[in-house]
Amino acid sequence: MRRATILFSLILIPCLCFSQDRIRKIKVKDDTFIHRQTGFAFPKEISGFDREAVYTFDRKRENIGANYTSGSTKVSIYVYPAYDGYEDRLRREFFGALEGIAALEEAEGKHFSVQCVSHQSGQYPIHGLLADFDHKGEASLVSLYECGHWWMKFRITGRNQQGTCLDSIEVRFRNSLTPERLISSKPLNDKFDIYFQRTAFRDSLMLGCVMGQAYAKVSWMIDNLDSLELQAGVPSLYLDYHLAGIDGALEFVQKHPEMHPSPATRSMLDFIIAAKKEGYLEELLFEEKNGAVSMPDSLVLDLDGYHKWLIDHPYNGDLFRDHAIISNK
Repeated sequence: MRRATILFSLILIPCLCFSQDRIRKIKVKDDTFIHRQTGFAFPKEISGFDREAVYTFDRKRENIGANYTSGSTKVSIYVYPAYDGYEDRLRREFFGALEGIAALEEAEGKHFSVQCVSHQSGQYPIHGLLADFDHKGEASLVSLYECGHWWMKFRITGRNQQGTCLDSIEVRFRNSLTPERLISSKPLNDKFDIYFQRTAFRDSLMLGCVMGQAYAKVSWMIDNLDSLELQAGVPSLYLDYHLAGIDGALEFVQKHPEMHPSPATRSMLDFIIAAKKEGYLEELLFEEKNGAVSMPDSLVLDLDGYHKWLIDHPYNGDLFRDHAIISNK
């Protein structure tokens, strides 16, 4: 699977996410620390990095972090609750984390290179997002992995380091740890619930499209993915997952020509249909998701052509966003 990459400037905006709670940090005195709820261990040494300390951010010791150092390079690992799974949970949490870092380090407007990454941990395929950037002479990397009811997050910083070097450190740490324990301790259900928001009911055609989109996404997951992958989270990084949803919505439109939508629904459908006709659905979704989509290796995006096409086809609507929530618990 290719690592999809996009450069963007981070602007702080309101965002719904269940981020890591920054409560008072307490140093854990245990010499060998194992996360009690999952069995996830923080070894004393990983790939030449020595563990400095383990910290807890709550009394139950669910929200845990550990610092490792080697020379001027520092690696921080965090494990904390993710609660129920839902579509785009990983994107929301990840971009929320980037916003927090940008605000804390006064790095608003910095360019971040975002990549989709995947990791095979035991029997579980795990999906994540990774970003690297330079700030005040220091290279930084942030990555986040969706592990069932838990998050696993890395923050790596180092002076006189290249981003590719930090990437290799992150891979070494990831391969040395056991994130499958986070999933197996409390896997998500591989069956899904769909919740329709009030905005889906603005007209009958809109509701039918939203339902068709949601059911097509669920069918795509069942047909294409192993149940173990679904236990880690709703795999909404896949580009084909979103393409299947659009096909499901448009199929409903074709079956019901007698329905007359509201102007807002008509405008949205006209834009999607025109983008599909011109072959720009992949580019549309890539930009809608801030580049956080996992694409086939054979796909080559024509973003320049898409941007030129947008000049004559402007649209500022929502494209079915958040009108239905696919969830597993």
